Amino acid sequence: MISDILSSPAHAPFLILLQDILALFLLLGGIHGVRGARRLQWAAVKANVGDSFFDLIKDFGPVRRKLEEETRKLETTMEHSLRPPGWNGEAGQQGGRKEGAKPALPPKGVPAEELLRQMKSFVGKEEGKWKDGWVSGAVYGGEEEVVALMGEASALYALTNPLHPDLWPSVMKFESEVCGMVCKMVNGGDEGVVGCLTSGGTESIMLAAKAHRDWARAEKGVGGHEGEIVACVSAHAAIHKAADVMGLRLVLVPMDPTTFRVDVKAMEAAITSSTVLLYASAPTFAQGVIDGVSDVSRLGLKYSVGVHVDCCLGGFLLPFARKAGVMDIPPFDFSLPGVTSMSVDTHKYGYAAKGTSVVCYRNQTLRHHQYFCFPSWTGGLYVTPTLAGSRPGALSAACWAALMWIGEEGYVTRARDVLLTARRIAQGVRNGIPGVELQGSGEAMIVCVGGREGVDIYEVGDRMAQRGWNLNALQAPAGLHLCCTLRHVGKEERFLKHLTESAAEVMAEGGKEGGRKGGKEGNSAIYGMAATLPAGPINEMLKVYTDCVLKA
Repeated sequence: MISDILSSPAHAPFLILLQDILALFLLLGGIHGVRGARRLQWAAVKANVGDSFFDLIKDFGPVRRKLEEETRKLETTMEHSLRPPGWNGEAGQQGGRKEGAKPALPPKGVPAEELLRQMKSFVGKEEGKWKDGWVSGAVYGGEEEVVALMGEASALYALTNPLHPDLWPSVMKFESEVCGMVCKMVNGGDEGVVGCLTSGGTESIMLAAKAHRDWARAEKGVGGHEGEIVACVSAHAAIHKAADVMGLRLVLVPMDPTTFRVDVKAMEAAITSSTVLLYASAPTFAQGVIDGVSDVSRLGLKYSVGVHVDCCLGGFLLPFARKAGVMDIPPFDFSLPGVTSMSVDTHKYGYAAKGTSVVCYRNQTLRHHQYFCFPSWTGGLYVTPTLAGSRPGALSAACWAALMWIGEEGYVTRARDVLLTARRIAQGVRNGIPGVELQGSGEAMIVCVGGREGVDIYEVGDRMAQRGWNLNALQAPAGLHLCCTLRHVGKEERFLKHLTESAAEVMAEGGKEGGRKGGKEGNSAIYGMAATLPAGPINEMLKVYTDCVLKA
C-alpha cells in the first residue's frame, strides 16, 4: 500500500516540509477565502488556491532543493518497500543482476525451464496474499479450472491481434460474441444495444465520454472544450481521467450524506446547454450503493443529455441478483429509456483474465462516435474502435472461453454466493460492532465501514492490516471497505471477528488519537495528512510512488 510506504519514520522530514507548505497555504487561504460559499464550491476553491500556491513556491530555490533531497530519500525507501529481496534474480543465475544495475538483454537466451522456475517462484510467494480471502477485490474468482482454461486459450492465441480480422476471424468471433452476451445481460429488452470490447473499465468509461462528446458536437453544436460531464463526487476516478483526456469539464455534485447516492436535485441544477453526459454508478466504488439511475435517466430524457451507467463492478452480479433470489434491485440498465451507455467489466465478476471490459451503447449510431477514423493516412485507410491500435487477441480468447465455460447458471450461483457473503458481513456490522458503523446499505458486493464514537477508522484499518487484511482505505468520508469476492465466501466470521478486535484495540488505546507512542502510522498517518494538504504536495508523493513502480 502507498500509505504503508509513505508513513515510515524515514519520511518525517518530507512530511514536515509539506506541513510547512500547508501553513503558508492556510495563511494565504485566510486572506483570500470567500466566506459563505457552498461547501463543494469552497472545497474546490481551497484546492485550486492551495495547488496554485504550491506550484508557485516549489520552484523557489531553498524549497526546491529541500523537495529534491526529501524526494530522493522517499524514492529510496519506496524502492526497498516495493521490491522484496531477490526481486532482481538470484546471484549467479542467468537472467539475474546485481542490485542497482540497469536491466539489459542477456548475452545469451535464458533456458525456458529456468525462466519458468523463477516465475513459478514469484507466483508461489504472491498468490498467498489473495488466495485465502485476505484482500479486498483485486482477484474476483481465481478458480483453478477457469484459470487453467484461460491459460490454454491465451497460449493458443498468443500471436493474434484483433486489428487484423482478416488473419484471425476467430478472434473477431470471440469479441463480437462477448459483446453480444454482455449486451443481452443489460439491454433491458432493447435489441438495438451494441457493444465493444476494451482493455478495462477505465477505457470503457473514456470511450463513452468520447462518444457522447462527439455526438454532442455533431448533433447539438457543443464544442469539445465547452462540453461538460455532470457526475457525483462518488464517481470513479476513471471519469476524471476521461474528462481530462477528452478535454471536457467535469462538474461534480454532492452525494446524500445518509444514503451516499448522487443528489439528483443537485445534478439537475448543474445541467447546462454544454452538458454532454450525466454519470451514475451501479454501484459506487466506495460505499457500494446503487445511484438512483431511474431519476438520472429521467433527467437525461428531459434535457436531451446522454446518461452513462458505470456498472464496471456490478455488471456480472446485478443482472443475476434477482434470479439468484438474493435481492430485488431497482432498474439500472437499458430498460430505462434515458440510459445511453454502460460499462461492464468482464475481468471482475465475469471472472475473465485482467484486461477486458465491454462498453455498451443504446444504438450503433452512438457507438460510431467512439471510433477513430483516418482515411488520408499514407499507410492506407485506418480505423480503430478503441483507444489502442494493436490489442492482445489472447485476452479476447480467454474472456470468451471463461464466459462460455461458466454460463448463466454458473453466474447466478456465483452471484448468490458473493452477494450473500456481503450481506452477512454487512448485517454483522449493522448488528453492532463497538466503534464502527456501516456506511451505505450493503446492498451489493461492497461492505463499507466508518468510525464512530471518536474512533479513527484508519487506525482500525491499520490493526486489520496487522492481522493480514488488505482493505481499501477511503476518504471524504473516511472509511474502509471490503469488496467481497468468491475468495471471501465462508470467511465472514473471520472478518467480523478481526474487525471487532481491531476496533476494540483502537478504542482501548485512545480512539481518535490512536494511543501510539511516537504518533500515528500507516493509513492513519497518511490519510490524516492528505485530508489537510492541497492536492499539489500529495501529487508529488504519488508521482514518486509511480516512478518507483515504473523504474526498471
